[in-house]
Formats: sequence, structure tokens, C-alpha cells
Amino acid sequence: MTRTSTEARTQRQRIFSSPVVLAFVRTVMARRGISEAQARKIYLDYINRSSPADDPRGSQGRVMT
Repeated sequence: MTRTSTEARTQRQRIFSSPVVLAFVRTVMARRGISEAQARKIYLDYINRSSPADDPRGSQGRVMT
């Protein structure tokens, strides 16, 4: 099932209503001197690029015995 544009818009509104995300966007805007739309794209690229590890302890360099 594909997402309609209304569903995608609602999801984006929910994502960007978070105070942490808004702080990220505002910080990127101030530091890089870019528009809000560009800063939001940077955030979306960042969260889409990062994915959780299969084993959270495995990514910390610990050896399990």
C-alpha cells in the first residue's frame, strides 16, 4: 500500500513538531546560513541514513564472553 500525499504530509508535520527536531533545524539554519526547507531536508537525510544496529552492544566495541 502506498502512502498518499496527505498521509506523508501528516507524518512530516508530526516529525517536525518535536522540540528536539525543531532545535536541530534551527541550529543548522543558524550555523550554515541556509533556509528552513534545506535544514529540514538535512534532518530527514540524517534520520534516513542512520539505522539501528542489530545488536546495540555490538556497535559499542564490547566483547561478550
